[in-house]
Amino acid sequence: MRIRRRGVRRCATITYTKNEPYAICYYLYHIYEDHSNSMIINEDYETIKSFLNCTEKLGKMERLRNILNKEILKLEKCGRLKSLEQPVRKDMVFNDTEIPLKYEEDKKVEMTLRHYDSPDEVTIDLHRVLCFSDKPLFTAIINSTILRDGEDLTLTAQLKLSQKIKNAVFDISKTKFLMDTVNLTEDEARYLLVQCRFDVNDGLREIKRNCENELRVCMPDLIGVDYKKLSFILRSDQKLKTFGFLDNDGEYDSSLNECIEAQSIEPYFSDVLKILDCNDAYDLDSFSIDGESLEICSDLMKGKNPVSILFYGKPGSGKTELAKSICRNTGKNVYIFKNEAETGDDNNVLSRLVCLLSMERQDSVIIVDEADTLLKTIDFSFFGKTPSNTKGTVNKMLENNKDKVIYIINHQGQIDESTRRRFTFSIKFEAMPVTQLHAIARTKIDPMDLQENTKRQILEMFDKYHLTGQSVDNIVKTIEGMECTDEDVLLKKVQIVMKENSLLLNGKTKMRETVKAEYDPTVLNASMNPLQIVEMVQNATKFAEKNKGTENGIRMLFYGLSGTGKTELARYIGEKLGKSILLKRASDIMSPYVGENEQNIRDAFEEAERNDSILLFDEADSFIYNRNQASRSWERNVVNEFLTQMEEFSGILICTTNLRSILDPAMQRRFHILVEFKPMKFDGIKKMMERYFPAYHISNREIEELEDFESVTPGDFGALSSRIRFMNQDDVNSEYILSELKKLQSEKKEQWEEENNVRSKKQIGFTA
Repeated sequence: MRIRRRGVRRCATITYTKNEPYAICYYLYHIYEDHSNSMIINEDYETIKSFLNCTEKLGKMERLRNILNKEILKLEKCGRLKSLEQPVRKDMVFNDTEIPLKYEEDKKVEMTLRHYDSPDEVTIDLHRVLCFSDKPLFTAIINSTILRDGEDLTLTAQLKLSQKIKNAVFDISKTKFLMDTVNLTEDEARYLLVQCRFDVNDGLREIKRNCENELRVCMPDLIGVDYKKLSFILRSDQKLKTFGFLDNDGEYDSSLNECIEAQSIEPYFSDVLKILDCNDAYDLDSFSIDGESLEICSDLMKGKNPVSILFYGKPGSGKTELAKSICRNTGKNVYIFKNEAETGDDNNVLSRLVCLLSMERQDSVIIVDEADTLLKTIDFSFFGKTPSNTKGTVNKMLENNKDKVIYIINHQGQIDESTRRRFTFSIKFEAMPVTQLHAIARTKIDPMDLQENTKRQILEMFDKYHLTGQSVDNIVKTIEGMECTDEDVLLKKVQIVMKENSLLLNGKTKMRETVKAEYDPTVLNASMNPLQIVEMVQNATKFAEKNKGTENGIRMLFYGLSGTGKTELARYIGEKLGKSILLKRASDIMSPYVGENEQNIRDAFEEAERNDSILLFDEADSFIYNRNQASRSWERNVVNEFLTQMEEFSGILICTTNLRSILDPAMQRRFHILVEFKPMKFDGIKKMMERYFPAYHISNREIEELEDFESVTPGDFGALSSRIRFMNQDDVNSEYILSELKKLQSEKKEQWEEENNVRSKKQIGFTA
């Protein structure tokens, strides 16, 4: 991949046309109008070299020699050049030459020639004239030698260009292809040609470095426009900057040199645009997207008009694969625009995309992958949402698009509404369903040279681990790369790879799907019999199946102390109904970006609805507390969104909280079943003792002592059981178990008192 960085030229030279020397000399003339001779010969020697090079290319060295001879005669007459007394010694020559010193002043001239390798007579004469003339002569020499037609050798700085020279100076044949491909104006094309020459020509590049102010002042003359017109084409909303040919500071993009040399804009996109092979794309029926949406996308991509389609949603949900599948059937060349070029400048990538989409390419479709940063039109700060500095550019790009484009992003929250309206069509992607992942995996696994039983077991692993479509490709490559002949060993290795990939993608599993073997719902001390709750949910589920038009949602609130069995009962309900549980905590919902919280809530309800899962919000008080206590508008918006979603949700919703009192009152009224979980009573404690510690005898009196604490929960037994594993079993007895359970209750009491003291201190003072 070629890399573009400021100051690094991807093409060091440009093939000269016959008009190039005229233009370079014209630039030199304007830049050095007011420069002294001494400054030019002592500091800008590369400039002199460029002038001499142009003179030679134009075949005007003899003309220059004659002009210089006339000036040297003048300098001799006025005594500025004094001939050496004859005879001159043979060793009195200019360094690295056989040219003899001719004047007493030639030793000084020789000092100005230190940057030249073997200077010729014309170069020496030019330095003689510049060294000892009492007025600036460099521009006059340029004008009389190159820019003025005719045989007159009179030295004059007065510029009068003939039409022939003017045509040569302002010739834009080298950049006319930019007018044809990206619709630049003639002034814009000429400006880029000037910048290109200053980038690749040694002399001009030295001038740009040392004479920046002079170059800025004379730039209108160099491109043949007035200052007002130049200012217009350099505006940030005009093509030179929106296409990235110039950056925000007006610096020229050297990668254009390669384009100018090749007479094609295509090298400008070589870092970011690649041909995409879609022959191996999946069939459209492999995706769980609505058939009508797929048909609309296909029709738009095959049609005549430009389109901008947005695919957005969760990473790994198959967006890129679906884009490939849709594009495969268009009969057009498919390109992928990757936002991964090592430019160090995100705006440059966006500018190249803007330029690309301004061109009419009837035979192509473009997939813009990883487009989140490119399409970002909202910034988030301490002061809230503000438009990004690229909002206008992005919106104009979508409005002026002349191609068929599919944009792929993961998060739409950072795209302004005005930008969203400019997309022709959009599809939202949720997490890839297990059935779709299984179908994709089967497509990849079936052709492999493995036993059918091995293939079946690998496919079953895909059902178990939550991987993405891209992960399927990686697993297949891993299997092929192992070259393992023992398929039992292969299966073990594949399982390890899948497990680790799943851990990398998803992190640790958020919760168990099933209850523990020791679980017994009858030990719970709940305001409603847990078995009755399960029966009620089963009845409501059956009713919903028979009555599709009625309200089908089931909303439950489990509240009470930590460890009293709220979450475990949710698992039990899921197990009895044969449904998976989608767990969401505050960390899954709360986001630092305005509007993201509401979107995360919507996503959670939609995911549970689509997968027919029980939606469990743990510690729901963290984000749906009383709106009257909210100090910010977005906090109220979160509660409002939750209320809306829970009323429209047709599945099973369970919210758990330790603090029912701080929940929004309107929220509480909308739950069908509210269950309070309290510390266990005698019978529950006794059953938990028998289940967790059957080898030890705890008397009824001792159980009553535990009950008197009014804080024993099922979670205490699980915590103590886990701790005992690490102990010497000779140290474990009935007394130890009882003392540890009592100790847990004392710790709870101390923690409860400490938390209440903190609350009471916070409440000191005046309230409104």
